[in-house]
Amino acid sequence: MTTDAAARATWSTWGLLVLMGAAWGLEFSMLKLTAEAGYPPIGTLMAALAMVATAYWTVLIWRRAWFRVNCEVLLFLLMIAGLGYVLPLIAVLWAAPHVDAGLMTLIASFTPIVTVATAVLFRTETVSWRRILAVMIGLASALLVLVPQAHLPEAGILGWLLLVFVVPLTYGVESVYVSVYWPQGLTPLQIGAGQSLVALLAVIPIHFLTEDPMVYDRGWNMGQIAIVIVAACLLVEVVLYFVIIRDTGGVLVSFGMYLSLFAGIAWGVIIFAERFDALTWLAVAVLVIGLSLTMPRRQQS
Repeated sequence: MTTDAAARATWSTWGLLVLMGAAWGLEFSMLKLTAEAGYPPIGTLMAALAMVATAYWTVLIWRRAWFRVNCEVLLFLLMIAGLGYVLPLIAVLWAAPHVDAGLMTLIASFTPIVTVATAVLFRTETVSWRRILAVMIGLASALLVLVPQAHLPEAGILGWLLLVFVVPLTYGVESVYVSVYWPQGLTPLQIGAGQSLVALLAVIPIHFLTEDPMVYDRGWNMGQIAIVIVAACLLVEVVLYFVIIRDTGGVLVSFGMYLSLFAGIAWGVIIFAERFDALTWLAVAVLVIGLSLTMPRRQQS
């Protein structure tokens, strides 16, 4: 690949990563609206997954992009459905009433650290010291924003805190797992379709066993509109997530967690009329420095 082509590929990947982070950040804002509207958390997840799976499989049928499901593919889909959807999202939804939101976000921001540690431990891809430094700088930028907002945990919620740590563990391991065990011949669209369907089938019984059935308003209130937007965000995130892993491996995609944090702040400004403070702008500058370290030296200029 020529220098110009490599530069275009790098900037294309970063464009996709920024778009994924923006969608991820918007998803958090929309989930906040659904909670304020009184919709049950797992029911919200089930409704969003139903729309995501329907969209994926409609495109799959239209394009006739069928794929064969064998034991290897089924195990892969079960693993990524659990790691990417079921375990982390249910952990957050169950812990949310007991753990401060700032503290949960702070714990989730350790995802890139887990990703790098997993890649190094299992030697799944080469992780340079520059990229490790970039992850640490990204974590520092997240801490600048989150630590002042995170309240100290109350006594007796250790179990709920440990439950929240499921989020960085599952997300951190998932990206490396996908990078290593990607089934040969499958596209991001096919994997996204399979993952969403398996996750939906897992969430349906959990919803009906733990919550009252979802009630839909024919007048389409703001909560239901937010659920649709959550589903749209999931569609964008998942496809881009798998595309980035396919092209770069499992480490770089984890930076989407940092980008989503600041995207969520930006969406808060737009949707909830929140304001940036000086510390947030400083954190953004630190994040930009960290992200620049992930680019090849010849492309940083």
